[in-house]
Amino acid sequence: MTQPNTYFTADRDDFAQFLSATGKFDTVLDIGCAAGSLGNQLLESGLAKTVDGIEINPSAAAKAAPRLRTVWIGSVEDLLPNTPLHAYDLVIMADSLEHLVDPWKVLRDIYENCRPGTQVAVSVPNIREKNVIFPLLFQGRFQYQDAGVMDRTHLHFFTRSSLLALLSDTGWTVDRVHPNIKQKYLKWWYPHRLLEEFITVQYFVLAHK
Repeated sequence: MTQPNTYFTADRDDFAQFLSATGKFDTVLDIGCAAGSLGNQLLESGLAKTVDGIEINPSAAAKAAPRLRTVWIGSVEDLLPNTPLHAYDLVIMADSLEHLVDPWKVLRDIYENCRPGTQVAVSVPNIREKNVIFPLLFQGRFQYQDAGVMDRTHLHFFTRSSLLALLSDTGWTVDRVHPNIKQKYLKWWYPHRLLEEFITVQYFVLAHK
């Protein structure tokens, strides 16, 4: 199944805003950089001085190449052993962990080969979101789609607690967790804090070594 073009070209204002609360970064590695939209946003906003990328899709990588300093084409599993992880202040894995065969190994390898103080920023879809659990609970439906939480290319599914456990198990110390909730739920009268885990589309997490 071919993924829609927007899968690789969509802006990531939400994730860039999440990172802006931390400050500025000298060197960033964006694993699964797609067409380089997020990296370009970080560069244009001054949040990053230099951004490199890893991307498995050749056509997306070709679009990212003019926007980032260096783009390596291939799977993160194949490229990581020769990637200079010690050179980066921040490693980004935005909506890529769920596509990996073994995200535990990848995060552990990054942790073991980066320098102390390096940060990792990840985002994953929330499988506990109501549009997934209600059809499953009341209709027995667990239906894959072309994109979103139920993207048929996802190999793993995460909740808030399982994502935090993944990071902890691979050595990382979590600093911040942010639920990405649609604006329509963020009304003063809506109990979004109480229902957070059921209306969160993605979880953003920042951790450090």
